[in-house]
Amino acid sequence: MTTERKKTGVENFLSSYFSNFGKFTLLNLIFFVPLALSFAIFFFLCKFLAPQAIMLILPLGVILAAPFYSGVVVVSKGIYFGEITFGILGEFLKAVKENFKAYILHGVVAYIAFVGCYHGIVIYKHLASTSPVFYVMFFISLVLALFLLFMLFGVTLMSAFFDLKLKDVYKNSLLMTFGELKLNLFATLGIIVSLAVLSLPLMLFGILSNFWGETISVVLVSVYAVLLVALILPSVVSSIVTAAVYPDMKRVITGEAKANIEAIRKEEQEETESKKTPDFSDIDKDSLMKSGGEYVFYNGKMIKKSLILEELEEREEK
Repeated sequence: MTTERKKTGVENFLSSYFSNFGKFTLLNLIFFVPLALSFAIFFFLCKFLAPQAIMLILPLGVILAAPFYSGVVVVSKGIYFGEITFGILGEFLKAVKENFKAYILHGVVAYIAFVGCYHGIVIYKHLASTSPVFYVMFFISLVLALFLLFMLFGVTLMSAFFDLKLKDVYKNSLLMTFGELKLNLFATLGIIVSLAVLSLPLMLFGILSNFWGETISVVLVSVYAVLLVALILPSVVSSIVTAAVYPDMKRVITGEAKANIEAIRKEEQEETESKKTPDFSDIDKDSLMKSGGEYVFYNGKMIKKSLILEELEEREEK
């Protein structure tokens, strides 16, 4: 009799995503409208007011788009786990309404994290040529950016799916940044691999630019990048994070993990106690009392006869 091979996490993700490709695509299109409007507002503000501050002004679009990303998080999780089969627009708007205030705050935090880490990385990379000390600062900026990303993984999921105060959401997410380091790394690796695969056509455009000119390549790259954001990327990123982080997060928040840990500890404690106190039930008390000598050889050890008699008397009393 043959047993069915258990699917890997990657296989489960690909199976779920491609079997629900139409739903994920619709979700991406719904999200793309507020996302494009949010960044368009700050793009034109930046262009007409302060073109030199583009990396400070343009990322502000994250704050306006953040509440709508809650719809992506909630609906993509529902599609991925088979909880939502229709009414995607309705579920999206419901999620946005319920999580609007929390995700505005998440957007502000994401903006500060991005701007701070981006400028830190750029500045320290430039200064590294003047002193090796700045290589250390550059590395610290990279690590900080990575851990802030991990915290945002937890924040976006936790505030959307669990009834917690915002301070508890951030505290728990910060703890899970370190406590669930392996899962966060898996999620990040999954996102990087997905981006690498989806970016392969861009390499082709770069090669073909030698034949049809740089202008055509720029247009094709721009169109392709917009299509990626409009049709694929948001739900892919959200689904990868959900698949990697959410199951363990649920066990921790709902207490399932704590119950499992307590059960394991109880079993270990009982096993330790049983090892400390051997079971002498197979020894006949009368025969032991009649035997000579102060020690008895039992289970490979020399044990005092008086200790065995005390244990047997306690068992009789119980």
